[in-house]
Amino acid sequence: MDIENYFQFIKQFRPDLATQTLRKYAKELDFFADAYQIGFEPIQLCEMLVDIALETLNLDHITLIGMDYEKSIRLAVFRNLIDIFKTTLRKKDYEILDALILEKRI
Repeated sequence: MDIENYFQFIKQFRPDLATQTLRKYAKELDFFADAYQIGFEPIQLCEMLVDIALETLNLDHITLIGMDYEKSIRLAVFRNLIDIFKTTLRKKDYEILDALILEKRI
């Protein structure tokens, strides 16, 4: 489990977030990492989640399981992750991901 590593990672890029929010985000990042057997590799995790989203044109792999509040947190985590690594994404891909997130929130 790399919750503490993910906590420090997200805190580095989003120091404005409350400690409780950072812990929730770290827990969900660790959930994704375990699900995809990645460990603490934030860029690889982002790339994998983005590739699946762009291939399927949906975010079911992010929101398929869990309570509604967990799904909302996972969408927020995914948004933050792609914002952190935005420079590694093509502009069009970022726009597609942005639309998918917005669609899922509605």
